Amino acid sequence: MLQTETIDGTIGQIESLYRTLTGREAPPASEQPYATMPPERSPEEHVEEQLDRLAECLADFSGRSSPLARWTPPIAVWQGANELLICIDLPGVPREAVKVRASHGLLEVSGERTARPADGSGQASLLYSEQARGTFRRVVPLPPEAVVDELQAHLREGVLEIRMPRVAAPGGTKTIHVS
Repeated sequence: MLQTETIDGTIGQIESLYRTLTGREAPPASEQPYATMPPERSPEEHVEEQLDRLAECLADFSGRSSPLARWTPPIAVWQGANELLICIDLPGVPREAVKVRASHGLLEVSGERTARPADGSGQASLLYSEQARGTFRRVVPLPPEAVVDELQAHLREGVLEIRMPRVAAPGGTKTIHVS
């Protein structure tokens, strides 16, 4: 009961913040359904991401960029007979800023892209930018036949290529006698 009251109180505070910042009533929950939580995400990370999205929406409304804004690099997953290839577009992200982890059937790629002057001097201050930047985290579920121990990752021309072999999955259907 106390947890429900706490959640209701938090929602009330967020609606009040929305009214204060926008001068309008918060949209009813029925207009925009809540995002379901993907199974590969922990509840804490999911709530944090939803709060970041709210901050981004409020920042978009005010015309300012949010310091909490995250960007989501696009992913392509290719599956061959003996290999799995995952490509993630990471233009402007240095190799040292990328972390790749595989555990419990999930591949996690995270890092950060920061704003930097085109000339690399660091003497200029940013006036305006439409380039997505900030921290990112992508999680990709791996098929059971992926051989994670032989995973290879290479960053080439702004594209992170992650390759891992696949063992042949048993084909066909097998009937098991229950005794």
